Amino acid sequence: MIDVVIIGGGPAGLLAARRLAEAGCDVIVLEEHRHIGRPTHCTGIVSAEMTKLVKIPADIILSRLQHARLVGPDREACDITWAADGEEILTIDRAAFDETLAAQAVAAGAILRLGAFVDGLASTAKAVTVRVGRESIVAHACLLACGASYRFQRQLGLGLPGRLLHTAQIEVDAEPTERVELHVGRHVAPEGFIWMVPVLRDGRPRLKVGLVAKRDAAKYLRHFTERPEIARQLRETPPTPTTRLLPLKLTATSYAARVVVAGDAGGFTKPTTGGGIYYSLLTAALAADVLIDALHAGRLDAQFLSVYETRWQERLGHELRVGDWFRDLLVKLPDRDVGTLIRALATDDVQSMIQQTARFNWHRDLILSLLRQRGIASLLFRSLFR
Repeated sequence: MIDVVIIGGGPAGLLAARRLAEAGCDVIVLEEHRHIGRPTHCTGIVSAEMTKLVKIPADIILSRLQHARLVGPDREACDITWAADGEEILTIDRAAFDETLAAQAVAAGAILRLGAFVDGLASTAKAVTVRVGRESIVAHACLLACGASYRFQRQLGLGLPGRLLHTAQIEVDAEPTERVELHVGRHVAPEGFIWMVPVLRDGRPRLKVGLVAKRDAAKYLRHFTERPEIARQLRETPPTPTTRLLPLKLTATSYAARVVVAGDAGGFTKPTTGGGIYYSLLTAALAADVLIDALHAGRLDAQFLSVYETRWQERLGHELRVGDWFRDLLVKLPDRDVGTLIRALATDDVQSMIQQTARFNWHRDLILSLLRQRGIASLLFRSLFR
């Protein structure tokens, strides 16, 4: 019997595997795809704060971002520039990043199996049994790090994320630019937004163009790239987009007897943007530490593993609640109010406040500061009565 079986070879599963293996645990990671990091669903925008959890190799950095433009339904615009001495925002090669994490996990002693689709999971008082084809793998504990896939969470009574949106993304050769663009509006991306992120691959300027929306993500993305002003920026015909589900609310609980859940598998993403790399790594680190303690104590019951939920609540709970509440306000705004909000964000006073309070991974302080702006607060609170 091994110590921990991890379902999912993304950032959460791979970081947890490394930490568990470094602590002397026997770990196996089961990844359904045959290549780590592919298909690539994520844009790969991170802040340098992530280096507190993992190192970011210089050769996987595709761009350093300093400028962004938020574009409204009627072309209202707000420009934001990150201070040169402020938080560093990077775009990384997500596939290469995942491959780096995989190499670290294997070097620490973890076993990584690719093309290993998990057909079944059973948890008893004595063990967890995972079925891969005709093979059964028996372990003391299981970490679910399977991304936006929720078969086993439902089976184990952990629940489903309270909100799921749809994403679609392409990457194409494009005209050079250094500015990120975000486009919002009910006719552009209902309950979501479109992003255009510049990257440089082998000296070639490219754009990651993606969308998160309530429905029909690929269709809305196609309509956007067919706009004349957007099509002029692209140097090639857009390929078929990569699509997936994106959780924007947590599952009902993140643990059960012998099982804990990390990353997208538990709904750990920023409610405002859906970004999930940092939260995936943070919850993976917390989950690994709790599993190490549980294995040493011989306590893999639900009561002992509930410490994991306590710890992530201490780190993320308030942040997630404020972000979720704020998103609920935003999605109720009609397009005319969205335009008004963007014009307010472009004013000097609000720009100064954004520079002082905005942090890439932590949106609570910015949200609360925005609500202290009388005009913005009035606009948002009107949406409570819609």
